[in-house]
Amino acid sequence: MTRKHLYLISGLGADERAFQHLRFPAEYELHHLPWIPPLPNESISSYAARMAESITADGPVSILGLSFGGIMSLEIAKIRPVEQNILISSIKHTSEKPSYFDWVLRLHLLQLPDFIIFQNRRFVVERYMDAQSPEEKQLLREYLSKKDYAYTRWAINVILHWQNEYVPENLVHINGDKDHPFPIKHVHPTHIIRNGGHFMVMNRAGEISRILAETML
Repeated sequence: MTRKHLYLISGLGADERAFQHLRFPAEYELHHLPWIPPLPNESISSYAARMAESITADGPVSILGLSFGGIMSLEIAKIRPVEQNILISSIKHTSEKPSYFDWVLRLHLLQLPDFIIFQNRRFVVERYMDAQSPEEKQLLREYLSKKDYAYTRWAINVILHWQNEYVPENLVHINGDKDHPFPIKHVHPTHIIRNGGHFMVMNRAGEISRILAETML
């Protein structure tokens, strides 16, 4: 059996624990592609190129990206060969960006000081991210406890300004129809999880794993 390689990219501020409940086809060797500190005013294409330097596996490589990780997986696919892109709770095209991105930009909200943007955000984020179980809420609180605000500002700015019309072949795109960050009315995934929210990678992992078993090359 030819060994295949799957690189996992977590969402903004998250790590590999986000994928702990997923199950993958046995022929895949899993690798976690970690986030790296961005350079000042770095473009997403430059960042993706530096991130892709950590992909060192021989043979076919696929990438699974969660949320912002899905966007980054598409940018990496523009730079190096990728056999398959898998997006979970993400977007793949400029046309799928939600309308609230525009008013965040028009109101210049990212120019507000850190203490306004990041202080006391836990309860809003927990609801917005659809965290349900104590495990999910605890994991989200750990993510929110990180104080790397410069990285968070960079990532949010990149997401808000992201422009993309390149959609690779062999794309699998899984979204929930109750996703708040990326509402389903704007997104056209290949697979929809009914009543799935943005944290469905953990609380609907069984359904997502079945889709992966059916669609991964």
